[in-house]
Amino acid sequence: MLDFYHRLALRLWPVRWLFWLLGGCGAAAFAATLFGPTQWRVEVYNVSAMTTLLWAVLGIAVSYGFAAPLPERKPGAGAGARLWTGLQRGFLMLFALFVTGFALAVVFATLRTGGMLLQAAGS
Repeated sequence: MLDFYHRLALRLWPVRWLFWLLGGCGAAAFAATLFGPTQWRVEVYNVSAMTTLLWAVLGIAVSYGFAAPLPERKPGAGAGARLWTGLQRGFLMLFALFVTGFALAVVFATLRTGGMLLQAAGS
């Protein structure tokens, strides 16, 4: 799992600025739906802006969290170095599990938002 996220982070690293731009647009759109004119205060717009912001946070978390080379276990190293490497890999694995759960939640939110947009377009 760590290798998958590391390869994905290396592919996303050149376009990380795009995630920051997407996050800024999502935050601005959400602020506009909260503080803008009354006709902009529609639940569909709020949820769409938040989903955009969630995708940006996910992309930033993956690209920055896993871009560094993974710590490798060296059999000839001392006990302290092996323990430190194991702790680093363990925390990275916990972060990978968190990111995976977050990705599933973002996909669910995207599907829910798409359904809301389709329902709003139909009425």
